[in-house]
Amino acid sequence: MGIVAHAGNGHRWRDDAANYDRYASAAFQRSLAELRRLARSNSVPLLIEGESGTGKTIVARHIHSRSPRARASFHSVNVGSLDDSLSGSELFGHVTGAFTDARQTRAGHFASANGGTLFLDEIGKAGTGVQRKLLHVIESGEMRPVGSDRTVQVDVRVVAACNRPLGDLADEGLFLPDLYARLQVFRVKLPPLRERRADIPLLVGDAVEAHHRECGYVTRPDVAPELMDALKRAPWPHNLRELDATMHRILLDAEEAPILDLRHCMGCLGYLRALGGRPASFTDADMSDAVRRTGSVAKAARELGVDRGTIYRRRRQCSITDVAEADDR
Repeated sequence: MGIVAHAGNGHRWRDDAANYDRYASAAFQRSLAELRRLARSNSVPLLIEGESGTGKTIVARHIHSRSPRARASFHSVNVGSLDDSLSGSELFGHVTGAFTDARQTRAGHFASANGGTLFLDEIGKAGTGVQRKLLHVIESGEMRPVGSDRTVQVDVRVVAACNRPLGDLADEGLFLPDLYARLQVFRVKLPPLRERRADIPLLVGDAVEAHHRECGYVTRPDVAPELMDALKRAPWPHNLRELDATMHRILLDAEEAPILDLRHCMGCLGYLRALGGRPASFTDADMSDAVRRTGSVAKAARELGVDRGTIYRRRRQCSITDVAEADDR
């Protein structure tokens, strides 16, 4: 999956088979092979599990675009963001007068996705009542809009996603075991970015390609080997979303420099600077500015990704008085 543009959820990705095939990590290729196999199914529900930021929404779109339902609509809803009192109406619709503010009949997400695919993100946060209704729709293909005494037949493939193992939630009594049993038959786990380190150079390139023009660059900048090495070794606890946001920030901080390097990580992740920071990776002016801005050699060292001794050595070599006079806190 490759980053192509900044979107409301942090990123979106190219969705073409050739682009997916570029990525070499074994973990991702295993998931990709499973996804392509499952995409051929027309109606069986699918569960996508994976940490936050691993690209579950885009995987759901990928499955839809390669399924027999590809020409029909794809609808996405974050179940975890729905108000408990209105979630039934959002998903299944309502009729006029069903509740105080129901001034007109409304089709819910299931009706809107009829014939296509409905992606239910954060399914683990759905209330028990909604879970029971979801189970009924999946098993029978029928739903009842809020306030209606008539059932409606729908033909929708449900793709659900959760950033925690849904089986654990079921074991804890937080998710209906029967609904979990229906969803987990076809299940795919997306690998976190720390298990896809071989893919990071390509993902970084995708992010730079996606964001460099909006950041004012006429031509796409290169990434210095030292910065790429740090990016490849970073822990990335928030996965692809974090990588995309980090590269966007580096591009902004670099101010149209032809080569992105560790000097341009000032506003980014502390662990990224620390992983790649070396005495030669910042200028004397950078060092002086960091000390003046933070008021502390220790804080400046953390910002530059080096230890305090490095700054003191550079001070002695260059006779930089503002560093010598800084309060070492």
